[in-house]
Amino acid sequence: RVCLAHGVIKKGGDLPCPVDSNGMFTDQVPPVKGLHVKKADPTLIGILKENGRLVQKDNLDHSYPFCWRSDTPLIYKAVPSWFIKVEDIRDKIVENNKK
Repeated sequence: RVCLAHGVIKKGGDLPCPVDSNGMFTDQVPPVKGLHVKKADPTLIGILKENGRLVQKDNLDHSYPFCWRSDTPLIYKAVPSWFIKVEDIRDKIVENNKK
């Protein structure tokens, strides 16, 4: 909803996702293409600093989610999904559930 409200995406459009299934940046972010997201921080911070957009750089110690099988960091990323507007077919669903 936030992305829709701010024009980042359009309803029915593709989700921007510059990270592949291996956690590497794609060609959508040329300066870090092929770098794992956890290793790209110094480069991205440098770019922000060069462009006067770095607000603050800090190190915070905190827990981070890891895969229980591979013990590698988990990466949260946007993925396409679909939804059904149930309100429009509620009565039909309820009726079918009675059968």
